This record gives sequence, C-alpha cells and structure tokens, in this order.
Amino acid sequence: MTGRSQFAELLRWMAVALVFALLAWVLRSSGSYPICHNDEVNWISIAHQLDAGVHWPVSGPAFIHTVRTLSEQLQFSHAHSISVVGVGGVFVSMLLLLWGYRKLALAGSGVILAGLALSSYFWAPLMESRPQQWGQMLVFLGVICAWLWLHRQGGWAFFLIVPCIAVTHILSHAILVFVCGILVIADFLEKRPLTWRHFSLLLVVVASMGVYIWPHGPYAAMLADLEHVQMKRLVRAGPYLVVLPLFTGMALMWVQRRWHWRPSWSEAVAASLERRRTATGLGLLCLVFTALAIQAYLLPAQAWLPYGGSMLRFLAFQLGNVMFAVFFVVGIYGLVEGLRTQHFDPVMGRLLIWVLIAFTTLALLSIAASWWLLDTNWFLRVLNYGIFFAAIVTAVGISSATKTWPRAATYALLGVGMVASILAVVRPPQLLGC
Repeated sequence: MTGRSQFAELLRWMAVALVFALLAWVLRSSGSYPICHNDEVNWISIAHQLDAGVHWPVSGPAFIHTVRTLSEQLQFSHAHSISVVGVGGVFVSMLLLLWGYRKLALAGSGVILAGLALSSYFWAPLMESRPQQWGQMLVFLGVICAWLWLHRQGGWAFFLIVPCIAVTHILSHAILVFVCGILVIADFLEKRPLTWRHFSLLLVVVASMGVYIWPHGPYAAMLADLEHVQMKRLVRAGPYLVVLPLFTGMALMWVQRRWHWRPSWSEAVAASLERRRTATGLGLLCLVFTALAIQAYLLPAQAWLPYGGSMLRFLAFQLGNVMFAVFFVVGIYGLVEGLRTQHFDPVMGRLLIWVLIAFTTLALLSIAASWWLLDTNWFLRVLNYGIFFAAIVTAVGISSATKTWPRAATYALLGVGMVASILAVVRPPQLLGC
C-alpha cells in the first residue's frame, strides 16, 4: 500500500469516527442522553465523593483521574467533563476498531460496523462515558497485538497496552489476562513450539498484576470492596477456587500429551456442519438464546422496568440483538468454508476461533459465578468485550445473506435492527421507561 493510499484510508477512518462521535454528541445535546440513571451518572457521583475526601472504591483509576483533572484545569463540572471524555472516547474507539479490523483482514470494515451497529451491547458501552469504554478498546488491541507478537508479525504495542490497562480498568485487565492465557494455551495444545515470545508475554502479564499488591495502590479500596461486599459469598468457596486452577493445569498437561488437533479433524467438522446445516444452526441459536435467558433470569427486577412488563415491547427493542445472533450463526458456516478454502488468512482465522472460545468460556464462568456474586450481569459485561470479535463472524453472515436475499430488503432489515438497538440504549421516555 502506497503512502497516498494509506493517507486516504486514514481520512476515511477519521470520517467514520467523526460520524459516530457526532451522533454521540447529538444524542447528548439534543436527546438529553443519558436520560436514565446509568453507570455514567454513578461516575459523576464518585468524582464528587473523591473531591470530598471519601476513600471510594474505584475500578477505573486512570479514567476518574482524567475526569477530575479536566474539571480542575478547564473549570468544567464533572458532568460536562465526563460528557467530553465520552464523546472523545467514541472518536478514538472507532479509529482503533477500524485499525484492528484492518489488521485482522477477515471481513470488510464497513460490513463489520454494520453488524456491530445491530446490537445494543455495542451501543451501550460505546455511548457511556466510563472506564469500560477505554478498557474495551485496550482489550481489543491487546489481544490482536499479543497474537501478532506470538507469531512474529509485530505486536510490540502489547507491552505498552498491558501496563496501561492495568491502571485503566480492573475488569478489562482481568479479561485481557485471561484471553492472553488462552492464546498461549492454544499454541501449547496445538503442539506449536513455545518460544521466548510466549514467556515474555506471560512475564509482562504476571508483572502487571503487581498493581493489586501495591500498598495503598489505586485498587486498594476496590479490592477490599470486592472481598467484603461484591464477592462475599464467592470467597466462602475459597478452597474450591484453589483446587480449580490446579485441576485445570493437570487436565491441560494430560490433553497436551495424549491429544492435539489434527488438520483432518477440521475437514471433518466443516463437512459435518455442511451436512447438518439446519440442525446445527438451530442448535447453536438455542444455545445462544438459552445463555441469554439464564442471564435474564438472574437479572434483578429493576432491569425489566423499562419495558413496563410488556414482552412484545421487550422483543421489539431486542430485534437488533436477535438479528446479530442469527447473522452470527449464519456466518459460522461462511467462516468455516472460508478457512477450508483458504479464502481467509489461516493465522488470523485461528486467532478469531481461539478468542471466541476464550470469551465463550469466560461467559459460561460468569453465568455460573453470578449465582454467588452481588451483581448478576457479569455475562452481559463479558459480552460487551467479546462482541467486537463476534461481529466479524456476523459480518460474514451478512455478506452471505446479501448474496441470496434481495439487497434492498437486507439493508432495510439491518436499518430497523440498528434503530431498535439505538433506541433501546437511549430510552426515549415516549417509548421506554427507566
């Protein structure tokens, strides 16, 4: 790619990012977003508490420090500062997403963004000004850079991302650590040689955890709150939590010695999916909706208040998420076929598969842990991170659909799904409550 074409591509990225940032600004200035009480409102309150000298448990120290510094230096209210940081975060997030999808090169950026825009689990964390907005992008970039580093394709930025995310958001840091561990395990299970690159990656990840044992560090109050409030019931299961990683490690050693993935198995899986396309597709959709149903059951009653007890209203505003799930399942077949015919880069295809396995595992663990945690929406929090990678598969599904369905009808359907998800996030009082 020449310098001129790279510059033209950068201009296109900036134009796309600017459109999303302007949408965020319009919704805030004209739509009075956030209309309902959400985490962004909580962070404004936390900023005031810290100003008053309260030793508040903070999950995103770098974020709240930025907000308070901006308020102090520019004489803004905390509400104004958080709004500015939020709109700026949308612009930067879109630029980083486009860069990441350019590196992955598994689908066009435009169709991936169309797939993302179908889901409220993309719009909600993108619009809300909070540490997770930053953390999601750092996880997305960190995973890609980690894979590039392990496979000798660059990825030096990983060693800058890890210390940044360690002080940006505690949950994001934990998710990046988990996924990076899975990427190393992937090479281990496939009997690929573990080199100094794998060990250097693990070393920097382990070293970043030092932020949690730092006396009077940024997470001191947060860790105390997790132990005594958020995870009070989970901590009682301490002995089992110690045994679990030991058992997992022993199982991995046994699997690695007796079993590794063979190329012929990939062909068998692809052929089986193709022969039983309808049955496996319906089965996968059932699994997805079952997981969402369990999460819905675990949510507190307040989560259902916006829909006023109307199942029809709930389904209408979840239309975009349903479409995302359907296109995702359709895209699985396109992804498998593309990898089998080498239409996709096999290295990046492996990354996508292992990352989706990692987030599926994490999602299942989060559902199980929710029975013992104070907050019960951990599955949805994990979904907010995994959706950036799942959207690639959804994009493959959308591309497949446009080849067989009338394009005008497909685009109209996508537009309806996008509008439904945006409205579900903004929650205009004429349509939804709080």
